[in-house]
Amino acid sequence: MKKRQLRIAAGVFAGVLLIVGAVGLLTQTLGNLADPTYSGQTFTYWKEQLEKGDAGASNKAIEIINTLVIPDLVNTMFHDTYDSKLRLGAIDALNGLPGIEIKYIDADGRRSSAAWALGELGPAAKTAIPELIKALESKDPVLQKPSISSLGRIRSEPEKVIPLLIPYLANDNLDVPAAGALAEFGSLSKAAVPKLIPLLKSREKDDVAAAKAALKKIDPIAAAEAGVK
Repeated sequence: MKKRQLRIAAGVFAGVLLIVGAVGLLTQTLGNLADPTYSGQTFTYWKEQLEKGDAGASNKAIEIINTLVIPDLVNTMFHDTYDSKLRLGAIDALNGLPGIEIKYIDADGRRSSAAWALGELGPAAKTAIPELIKALESKDPVLQKPSISSLGRIRSEPEKVIPLLIPYLANDNLDVPAAGALAEFGSLSKAAVPKLIPLLKSREKDDVAAAKAALKKIDPIAAAEAGVK
């Protein structure tokens, strides 16, 4: 009798282990927050190589970024628009179980994150500028804000990017990221000053804060004359 009970208990335990293992595998498979890899290393790794100050590491990173990273991120921006209903259903079902949390970014989130990630690479991502401009001018609400921000953080081709960004200071939805992006170019963005000054009188606190920060970086004298401390 005891042997039979032990066999039953062992069988139940083995079954539980199989279920737990299957759920764990599904959790890893269905989630999508893992740092993507390029040539065997993560995005974060290649980004860090740019900042090390080692010429060899930096040159290798730039090669990988231009040949693998940027094309992948651009592809995600424009083409990663589909979420499997089966996958989303499985995630919802599993997240309803105790102790399970599958973290998943939907298509809009993936596209926005890709546009944002290009900016994290700074000037090394300057070849992505035409694609970011395309995303911005497409008026896709998912891509516009991160594209503006990335154009500023890449800080390249000011003669093209600055005139493109200035009109967005008059856009209630995009004026804050536009001010921040223009500020990244410092004094090169002086043409934006007449458009930034009116934002100081905005009723929106974010507009005022963004305008003040930008004016200080772009033209400290104009900022002081406008009463920005």
